[in-house]
Amino acid sequence: MKKNIVLKIGGSTLYDKDLNINIDILSKVKKWYIDANEVYDRIVLVVGGGRLSRYIQEKLGDHINDEKYRHQIGMSVTQISANILSGYLDDREIYIPRKLGDAYEYLNDEERVRMVSGGLKSGWSTDMDAMVYADILHMDRVFKISNVEYIYTTDPKEDPLAKPILDISWDEYFKMFGITESTVHVANSNIPIDSSCANFARKKGISMHITGGKRINTKQELEDLLQNGTYIHP
Repeated sequence: MKKNIVLKIGGSTLYDKDLNINIDILSKVKKWYIDANEVYDRIVLVVGGGRLSRYIQEKLGDHINDEKYRHQIGMSVTQISANILSGYLDDREIYIPRKLGDAYEYLNDEERVRMVSGGLKSGWSTDMDAMVYADILHMDRVFKISNVEYIYTTDPKEDPLAKPILDISWDEYFKMFGITESTVHVANSNIPIDSSCANFARKKGISMHITGGKRINTKQELEDLLQNGTYIHP
């Protein structure tokens, strides 16, 4: 039986507050990737823009009024992230799509997939790209590494009594963050998984496993990291 994996690597883990590239996470991903090549037929890695994307958008915010162009600039940063990760992995097999249609054809045509992608559609988050790739591959789960270890009962930055949630349904997630079927994605919104992606995942019956946080910069291996965190499911 073929094994596939879609792993979203948040830009928040790739760039720190000073916009330095986090070589530790790249190293973890590469070590995992080498082993994963023996396990998975299809490996899809999706990378966000994180602080670098927000920094550039903020600097240009007073000069570019059209939201469409600001989002396209943010998307271009995610494609830089994809090239950084692909270069670090140093695997000539890796395919970096430039358009969503290219990604769709590649995922459908190739038996052995090695793909690293940034954002490919204006108005989408890179979470959404990852979720769409999982749907194309008929998968039931996406893994996401971000700057949060878990989803919590309340904001842990404001509430010292906040408790981590290990398992939550999409319906419960919607209630927690006030999401409805008509809620649309807002760029840089402070939510673990954006509303459009969450709506798509619930509709398609795809789960998401979110992990990361402080454990990213510890000695914990990426494979072990993926066993922790919050599991969100239909």
